[in-house]
Amino acid sequence: MQISTSQFLDEEQSSPPGTRDSRTSLQPQLRQPELKECGEKSDPAFAFRAFLSTVERLERLLDLETATLREHKLVTLNDFNQKKSHGLLELRRTIGPIRELHFENPGLDPKPVIARLRGKLQSNLSVLRTHLDAVAAIAAIIARTIEEQESDGTYTPEDTRKARQR
Repeated sequence: MQISTSQFLDEEQSSPPGTRDSRTSLQPQLRQPELKECGEKSDPAFAFRAFLSTVERLERLLDLETATLREHKLVTLNDFNQKKSHGLLELRRTIGPIRELHFENPGLDPKPVIARLRGKLQSNLSVLRTHLDAVAAIAAIIARTIEEQESDGTYTPEDTRKARQR
């Protein structure tokens, strides 16, 4: 049985109150804070909160995908890919104003947040690579089996090498 992220999220959001899971609230928010006004004259805390909110949503999505893959659940990776692409677009929009601001408050430093996100991305990449390697291995086995079943032995690599040696 295959499960999509929206189905999974619906199941997670229907959990009893007080059992909030880190995988909830992954649906993209419809309204993002307008960052066009962010700059030297605007409140750096506002820009940082928008940035932090975007990173937290991306982290929850990465955690959900990584956990789902580690639990060997069937998922629609296309849904995750679309949500991650959307999250990266949001991140790009919110990180622009962050780069332009000069933070005097160490609590508003984006570097630790980005380092944490990088760690989650590396973990997610590792799990995805493992699954892609498994898919490639299975595809090679299937292709080889089909080749062996359909071949009458006329054009096998051994026969070609023997013919060249003559």
